[in-house]
Amino acid sequence: YDIAFLGSQGQCAHEFILDLNPIKKESKKKGCEIAEEDVAKRLIDYGFHAPTMSWPVPGTLMVEPTESEDRRELDRFCDAMISIRQEIDDV
Repeated sequence: YDIAFLGSQGQCAHEFILDLNPIKKESKKKGCEIAEEDVAKRLIDYGFHAPTMSWPVPGTLMVEPTESEDRRELDRFCDAMISIRQEIDDV
C-alpha cells in the first residue's frame, strides 16, 4: 500500500493515510474497480472498525491505531491488511 504524506525521513505520525487510488486505477483496468470501501468492508470482516474513508484525501483510508492497542493487535491488523492485499492481487 502507498502511504501519503510521509516525512522527510520516510516516517509517518501516529496516524497515516493509505492511498488506494493506484489499486483502484489498476483494478479498473482489469474490469473491476476495487475501492476504499471494499478494503474497509473487508477490515470489518476481520473484526476491525472501518477506518475513516476518503478524508482528507479522496480514495484513501486514514488508519489511527490508538495508544491502547497492544503489539498483538497491531500485528493482527497488519496480517489482515496483507491478506486483503493478496485478495486484491488475486482478482
